[in-house]
Amino acid sequence: MRRFIQFCLMLLCGSMLLIAQTPPAREKPAKAADQKTDIDPLALKVLKAVTDPIRDAKTYSFRTRQMRENLGTNGQIITYFTNSEVTVSRPDKLHVTFKGRGGQEAELFYNAGTAVLYSPGPKLYARITTAKTLDGVLDELEKRNIYLPVKNFLESDPYAALAPDLKTGYVIGKVDVFGKPVHQLAFTEDKAEWQLWTTGEPNPRIRMLQVIDKGRTHQPRVVVEFTDWNLNATAKPDMFTFKAPAGAREIEFAELRKGMRK
Repeated sequence: MRRFIQFCLMLLCGSMLLIAQTPPAREKPAKAADQKTDIDPLALKVLKAVTDPIRDAKTYSFRTRQMRENLGTNGQIITYFTNSEVTVSRPDKLHVTFKGRGGQEAELFYNAGTAVLYSPGPKLYARITTAKTLDGVLDELEKRNIYLPVKNFLESDPYAALAPDLKTGYVIGKVDVFGKPVHQLAFTEDKAEWQLWTTGEPNPRIRMLQVIDKGRTHQPRVVVEFTDWNLNATAKPDMFTFKAPAGAREIEFAELRKGMRK
């Protein structure tokens, strides 16, 4: 789950835009004594079975609802809730809408080398010229402290992004979540532990994710519920290209983030 905690330790464009969490960035290799792993092959098999359909989809979409913990200025855990809608068209198009605390909304548009962040409330947007592939823009946005939700599930090969950092992996078993049967998996990394709840064959899908950041005080967590998976989605080409509405004003990215925190 490469960088699976890292992409969600901050809110995208302030506190309103983050909707999931990712693991820490890959660090230098640990000493041999720290490299022991205990991974059930069945856990990897299930992980691959649920991520390969995402890898093979040309255009797909899903929705998320997130509960995210963060540390307040006094050290207390504060809980935030966010909804999002995500549409991906490989290899170079992405559209995400976010709805965060206070009903605030924001959108991210990406189309073959140009990314735009837009805040409809104040009608402010920032444009970034970036990589011409989806994998490239995800890395570029991360460097700018824009941590997208479920980043690994947007990459060209989610399994390849998730598996290399694993230290342990287990199949907990079949359980009920909100009255529906799912398979529960548990994984750990050096500074994160996470669980997936997935449906089984014939159409395996991710239903829920929980990530705990062991590298931060109080080990805050994120819980994400996934719904409305469509791995054969139809998307209008213009949904990935931002067209400034009347009265919208373009500003520098740093200014947009500052304004959206207010």
